[in-house]
Amino acid sequence: MPAVYLGKINLHWCSECDIPLVEKGECGICSNQGVSVKVTPPGDVRPAFDKDIELIRKTTDQQWGDGYSEHVLPEDKIVLLNNSPNIDRMDEVIYDGKVRGILRYSLDRKLKGKDPYVFILRPWKGLPEPKKGSVYMDKGAVKPILNGASALAPGILDADEDLKKGDEVIVLDDHGDVLGSGPAYRDGKELVRADKGRGIKVRWRVSDDPLSDEKRTWDDVIEANRGLMGSKVDEAKEFILSKIDEHDVPYAVSYSGGKDSLAVLHLVMDAGLEPTMMFVDTGIEFSETIENVHEVADEFGLDLLEADSKDGYWSNVEHFGPSARDYRWCCKTCKLGPTALLIKDNFPKGVLSFIGQRRYESENRMEHGDTWTNPWVPGQIGTSPIQDWTALHVWLYLFMKEANYNPWYERGFERIGCWVCPASDLSELEMLKEGFQGYHRFEEMLEEYREENELPEEWVSLGLWRWLDLPKDIDVDISRSKPQHIPKQEPPEEDHPILTILGNDRNYREVHDLLLRVEYCSGCGVCVAACPQGALYIEEGINILEDECVSCGRCMDKCPVIEYKDRSSIC
Repeated sequence: MPAVYLGKINLHWCSECDIPLVEKGECGICSNQGVSVKVTPPGDVRPAFDKDIELIRKTTDQQWGDGYSEHVLPEDKIVLLNNSPNIDRMDEVIYDGKVRGILRYSLDRKLKGKDPYVFILRPWKGLPEPKKGSVYMDKGAVKPILNGASALAPGILDADEDLKKGDEVIVLDDHGDVLGSGPAYRDGKELVRADKGRGIKVRWRVSDDPLSDEKRTWDDVIEANRGLMGSKVDEAKEFILSKIDEHDVPYAVSYSGGKDSLAVLHLVMDAGLEPTMMFVDTGIEFSETIENVHEVADEFGLDLLEADSKDGYWSNVEHFGPSARDYRWCCKTCKLGPTALLIKDNFPKGVLSFIGQRRYESENRMEHGDTWTNPWVPGQIGTSPIQDWTALHVWLYLFMKEANYNPWYERGFERIGCWVCPASDLSELEMLKEGFQGYHRFEEMLEEYREENELPEEWVSLGLWRWLDLPKDIDVDISRSKPQHIPKQEPPEEDHPILTILGNDRNYREVHDLLLRVEYCSGCGVCVAACPQGALYIEEGINILEDECVSCGRCMDKCPVIEYKDRSSIC
């Protein structure tokens, strides 16, 4: 997948202290200037928690023998992860000032019945011989390999017989010195027997940058970045106060239970304010998320406004089918609609909502800028004081504040949201199966939907439900079946009360769509929030006060039923 540039890549490293710096500037410990670290865009680098490091070590030991992870990733290293563009998880693993490897979840390996995780090593001088997963080259092959050539089969002296085609291997010379690493073109026995052709695609040659002996903690990282973070925090506080002066409406923090909204909440409080917290329980939140919301509100004595989507997701799956990355009806029905109603009920003149949005998360969020409005949420002015922060800025700030963050981050999740989110990668879905009891309900729904629509087992097992149209990167033969969809309706009776919305000037399409809205109302409340007359209300679906309606049509602009009623495929 192509690299996506969403902003300046800020990561630097103090080579003297062996500590990452969030951006260009002086190390707060030794005053040296940091050196830029080359990472794949967008460069939204984050800390590796213990669970992440445990997975890296487990994977390297599986590939090269028990204990080899002690050489690849020694104890007491500050490790960062950089999520790189890929169908599923692919994290650059950064320590000692360089990308030292890539932890990847491989769909191809999963299809072949292998452990889906693989560690792609960028080797350095001083690495010892592995216990397995190695290939030895003769003297004549050393120079060509170091100059960029692949390892040809005729130059292979010996190879691990258990190697399989596609496995990551470490290439060594006849003395056991590391030359490079990369995937094998053939099985181990064939590599030794072959007298022509390529043997190993040497993706990475050995570098001259061995690991340092420094032992560092995150307290050291905080101290080294204190000055850089102080400037960033001051800018954010000035931004917050200027936005409040600019907009003559009440303000609040939209709190989701995730790290970004937690950072924004602390920034608003650091600016000397006591904000109201707004939280929408989508009905598909982790219990830990809901606990975090209430714990944080209680910790700081803040007013908490809550909206509850209740069983909205599950009741709407019947009509819309499972949500997908390119078919996110769930955001509208379970989050934006309830948010709009919450604002309408509590902030009739509108609200300035401080939101944890960052440009490095997506192109859409980059294009939003730091202040925006959302047509699905009337009355809300969204603004983000951390628009230009990376995940590392956010985490260092939270560490400095000793903030109470969601425990799911320490369980291997990069982002926290709804647990049925189609934006999740397959590795996260598997972690859910192991660590979240409620996930079986979602799996049962997927399986039932698969059987009804005659879809193959891979639609569930490989997480292909996450797309309506499969990306080209996924090479899986899956037939397209016609999914469940909202059936077309005949025009309603001309005396249907809801038709008051259209006034006297009506056409077939408007009448048809309005009936669909009544028949398949999701109860999200987007139209209720949009009505300036208060003529609409939700009670077992959408209802209207005919005498209050002036047929302005504002409620017709957005509706999930109309927005998502037409589908031609689900895979």
